[in-house]
Amino acid sequence: MKQLIEKIIPTLNFQFPYNVDEYAEHLYLENYHCHKDFTNTIIADCAEPITNYAKRIKELGTKCLFSGEHGTQGNQFEVYKVAEAENLRYVHSTEAYWVKDRLAEYPVLDKETGEQLKNKDGSLRVVKDRTNCHIILVALNAEGRKDINYILSMANIDGYYYRPRIDLELLLQIPKDNIIVTSACIAGWNYPDAEDVWIRIAQHFKENFFLEVQYHHTEAQKQLNKEILRIAKENQIQIICGLDTHYITDDSKVKRDKILEYKKIQYPEEEGWFMDYPDTPTIIRRFQEQGVLTDEEIVRAIMNTNVFYAKCQTIIFDRKFKIPDINKGKTYEQRCDIFKKLLNQQYHLEKNKSDEKKHGIRYEVKEIIDAGVVDYFLVSHRIVDDAIHNEGGILTTTSRGSAASFITNKLLGLTTVDRLNADVPIYPERFLTKERVLAGQMPDIDLNVATQEPFVRATKKLLGEHGCYPLMAVEKLKEKAAWQLYAGANDVEPAVANQISKYLDEYNKALKYADEDEKEFIQVENYIPEEYVYLFRQSNDYQGITINLKCHACGHLLLDGDIRREIGLISAVSETTGKRTLCAAVEGGVLDEFGYVKEDFLIVDSVYLTYKFFHSIGEDVPSFDVLREMVNGDTLTWEIYKKGITCCVNQCEKESTTNKVKKYQPQNIAELSSFIAGIRPGFASLLSTFLNRESYTTGEPKIDNLLEDTAHFMIYQESIMKVLSFLKLLMGETYGVIKSISKKKLKGEKKAHLLQELNTAWMDEFHNLNNFNKVWKVIEDSALYAFNAPHAYSMAGDSLYQAWFKAHHTAKFYEVAINHYQEKGNKDKIDALVKEAMKFYGYQLGGYKFGVDNRIANIDVQHKIIYPNLSSIKGFGEGTVNMLYQLGQNQYNNFIEVLTALYSNSINKTIVNQLIRIEYFSEYGGVYQLLQIASYYDVLYGAKQMLKTKIAQFELPVDLFQKYGHETAKQFNKLDSNSILQEMVNRVDDISLTTKEILDNQHDVLGIVSYVDEFMNKRYYYVHVLDIKKSVVKVTLYEIYSGKTRQVKMWTSNYNHLPFNETDILYITKLEKKPKKEPTGEVDPNTGKKIYRPVPDKFEYWLSAYRIDNEVGEVL
Repeated sequence: MKQLIEKIIPTLNFQFPYNVDEYAEHLYLENYHCHKDFTNTIIADCAEPITNYAKRIKELGTKCLFSGEHGTQGNQFEVYKVAEAENLRYVHSTEAYWVKDRLAEYPVLDKETGEQLKNKDGSLRVVKDRTNCHIILVALNAEGRKDINYILSMANIDGYYYRPRIDLELLLQIPKDNIIVTSACIAGWNYPDAEDVWIRIAQHFKENFFLEVQYHHTEAQKQLNKEILRIAKENQIQIICGLDTHYITDDSKVKRDKILEYKKIQYPEEEGWFMDYPDTPTIIRRFQEQGVLTDEEIVRAIMNTNVFYAKCQTIIFDRKFKIPDINKGKTYEQRCDIFKKLLNQQYHLEKNKSDEKKHGIRYEVKEIIDAGVVDYFLVSHRIVDDAIHNEGGILTTTSRGSAASFITNKLLGLTTVDRLNADVPIYPERFLTKERVLAGQMPDIDLNVATQEPFVRATKKLLGEHGCYPLMAVEKLKEKAAWQLYAGANDVEPAVANQISKYLDEYNKALKYADEDEKEFIQVENYIPEEYVYLFRQSNDYQGITINLKCHACGHLLLDGDIRREIGLISAVSETTGKRTLCAAVEGGVLDEFGYVKEDFLIVDSVYLTYKFFHSIGEDVPSFDVLREMVNGDTLTWEIYKKGITCCVNQCEKESTTNKVKKYQPQNIAELSSFIAGIRPGFASLLSTFLNRESYTTGEPKIDNLLEDTAHFMIYQESIMKVLSFLKLLMGETYGVIKSISKKKLKGEKKAHLLQELNTAWMDEFHNLNNFNKVWKVIEDSALYAFNAPHAYSMAGDSLYQAWFKAHHTAKFYEVAINHYQEKGNKDKIDALVKEAMKFYGYQLGGYKFGVDNRIANIDVQHKIIYPNLSSIKGFGEGTVNMLYQLGQNQYNNFIEVLTALYSNSINKTIVNQLIRIEYFSEYGGVYQLLQIASYYDVLYGAKQMLKTKIAQFELPVDLFQKYGHETAKQFNKLDSNSILQEMVNRVDDISLTTKEILDNQHDVLGIVSYVDEFMNKRYYYVHVLDIKKSVVKVTLYEIYSGKTRQVKMWTSNYNHLPFNETDILYITKLEKKPKKEPTGEVDPNTGKKIYRPVPDKFEYWLSAYRIDNEVGEVL
């Protein structure tokens, strides 16, 4: 082997990095052609994490960790971090898809006529090149990395056709000394003239081009290797060994197989391929068994892989701040002056000026300047200012996160919240300290917006078209799917696997209905019984597997440069819609570490809804200070929460939250903020005490006094900060302590040192340590769930805008909200709004009439009638509703003409039937009559002949067929079907619908019942909603004589004696009013059942005696 190595070294195209003895001992092979689980973002192909590759590289003693994946540069920053941690060289690479010409289009011809086919819109049908050959590109230097990023970006911008495709134009514009190129796997040779193309590429990149041989035992690979050897010899091109690794060991292969199964993908062509990561002796043996390459060619190909270690320069991802500079040519001091001047201008416009505010602004400005992040605030201000004033952007007047902790952000127009007159504790140190920034934590201002586009346009105007792109979001395999794959791969007993899957369903259900801020507190293992936890944890390896790439919901990368070159672009393709979005090839989680800047434009529906509310009455959304005045002591607003009229009132919409807010009955914005912070899952153990306003103590009166504004609860992070500051900790350090506790990083010497400091301060203040441990326990517990106060305060503001508007402009609230959710297609929300308006404000649901504009909802304030949008009916699209309106503007002599117009304009029979049932066409007859006419029309209209058997089947009058047609033995032909139809219509008698039929029609079609019969006996109720649980049945009853609804309960055991169904009519003889009870959280030790206690002044109705009477024969 030594002699062979000695012979080969002088013939290589690079300075070999090892001496003969060392290399003969280790036979290093750099595995440049390998795939990690990030490749699943393009094509499902791998289950191996990058960390396992790093471990294997260390085992084999090689030096390089490659980033590349199919069609992308991989998750480059994560790969870089792993390489750095393992002391490996990061190498930037990709296995790109290539075609000859990415832009070329080819006509699609008819196979028979040879003519070019057309699309539905009349345009000529064309296709692009789907050959999609493979090629390996490896950066030799930092510029090479940017070159790879750029051509991959262009592959996604204008080269995407099923895959992101580079072409020869893009490839050959890269300087030859910037990258190394290999011909990749067998898929690199898809063109018939691939040899000519590769020779052209080789002529450009010269010694930095290699022909790749692989060791698979397939006939195709053997033939390709023979061709490669010929081409290499004829053109003096070096060969290189590519492994095309997709998993490291056979054990890992099982995981890959399961991922392919999960994605419903098969690769039959892989039969005979080796896809693992073996040692070099195994590689040599496989080549020898393949029988194509000589030993010298095998060793040469392996040795050539060390070109990457020899020639690839160390690429540094620096961690300096990369905040865009929008004041080019100015020094930092000059930019600071611009910042100060802007704040001074804005301060002069402030209504409430004070020495305290001036001091606060000066403190904040000094922190910003000293932290070196002035440009971040200048950029954010310019984006928001331009988006709002020039691009139609809508920004919340409140805030998100801790941004409202800085008055500076108010002056910059990023919020209207003023921390100095806030009703909750707000400290600037929660948002930013220079120490945290200089330690690598960038400031982060999240912007709640109605729509993203205006803010993105403003950003691109400021930074350039390629200075802003959304971030990518890597989707990992979720718990249930991971568990099922693990269970299938490891033969877990089916009954156990299914049981754990059911527990995971409950976990996912909790996540689905949780607010974004609650989700971090919902832990999966809390939903799995202890005896199954260990088994479930075995699936954790599967949970980390990347399976998809999404566009980040709100995060956008901002760069003072071209993101296409600096970072690269990648396509996020929706698995459901197929929609493709260009994203920066970086995740939000690494931005701080590498000094990049993002803006979060978070689409929040309540922002848009609030904007629509106030603009519907010709006003702008009031500032937060004005809102505080509007709701201060305003009984009508606070009654919204007390009575639970909370549909479309932010933070209080869910039934469980509505019940909580009714119990708590907040009376001011401080209480509402505390409520919003307190309903998070982490506060659950104290929630009942809080909601019932029971007394609570930390165990130390002086600490309680500090926390008077939160009823002694450390409900906010700022509450904890206040206590730690009282114990002599610097305010700037307090948030760090909270984060350490919440992330479970406060331990060992660090914790001991902190406790010593706090002990000393406690002794100075109290002269004993009697209650210290109690208070410290409260601090530790609270740090795990505490909300930041400005966020809760802002959410309270978001809620109050809507509550105030509902209380003072009730009709307009419902009209705007119904139309808003109609635009969004949210029919459930429309249904909830209508029901709430009927229940609490006595509104009635108006009818739908042909010829009336039912395209949008409107409200008759005087008569308290909601005329809803027809689109609120299930199955009615916007196009159908618009067509009905247009047709309704015409004149018709009879219902047959109406039906003809409807059917000829694609209004289907199902919709017509539903419209008849809700009396939409009442001017042409009653429901029964019109249904009969429609059924006759379906059978007869336009008929020229009809079998006698069909006439008998539909019970049609034979005399009319004899009158208007010619009779044969089996049929009538030469029919005047219009005359038959008209005479049949004249014979139809209208029959009045029963009360139940009317209610059933409304229930079935509209989902809402509104029919009222004031002469009906008051004991008759229509069963509108029926919810049968294990022990209790909940029933929504509709009072037929009044139109009111009533929620009642009954024991399931009683229900089973005389069961009834939804849409039955009940005659109720006994309905009991009982005190409402709630669980205490305790369990009876004797029975094992929950213990309940009465709720003061709260009652509920229990149904105990009734009969089913769907005939409804009794009236007053």
